[in-house]
Amino acid sequence: MKFLFILFAFLSINANAAIVTGDFRTEGDLPYCCAASGPLVYENLNAPVGVGNELTGANLLSNPSSWSAGLVHLDLNPITNILTLDSQDTLDFEIFDVFITNIAFDAGEIISGFSFLSGGITDIGLVPALSFTNNSLHISYDVGSGNPEFNFNNAQVQFQITTSSSTVPAPAAILLIGSGLIGLVGRRKKSVKLSGNHA
Repeated sequence: MKFLFILFAFLSINANAAIVTGDFRTEGDLPYCCAASGPLVYENLNAPVGVGNELTGANLLSNPSSWSAGLVHLDLNPITNILTLDSQDTLDFEIFDVFITNIAFDAGEIISGFSFLSGGITDIGLVPALSFTNNSLHISYDVGSGNPEFNFNNAQVQFQITTSSSTVPAPAAILLIGSGLIGLVGRRKKSVKLSGNHA
């Protein structure tokens, strides 16, 4: 039993590794209906995670179309790996993208999953498309050409980031280790039983 405990401890050694920094960016635009000059962009590069919102109104990068609103704060909790989007107004858009790239961990981790948790930031309940790589995330709200735009709704939406160790042993190695440990436990039980019969 002791061997099994050591195996599970080994496999989960980096389960609580935290995200330390990342490049945070949002883009909002109305490309289908309007001949706009370009998206509203907020960006915060190499932002430390866990000291408040990683992206706010202070991070305005460009606004060539002079949109009057469209701000969404980003907050990433390094303990739970929950990402919160918090819309600050009700401006309408057709596309809104969130990018978090160059994500760095305090241990050898990679992103292995990204999923919706709860909430919503659009008035039409638009479901975003989610994608990820080992060290980046992308959230895309896109109504598509020919559809009415959505409005932000002064609300929040949350997403769960799942991570795993980038140095996890290959499945075959885990199976071998596990089989060996189970064999040791079985052998120990058998020898205890045999010694009990001789008593």
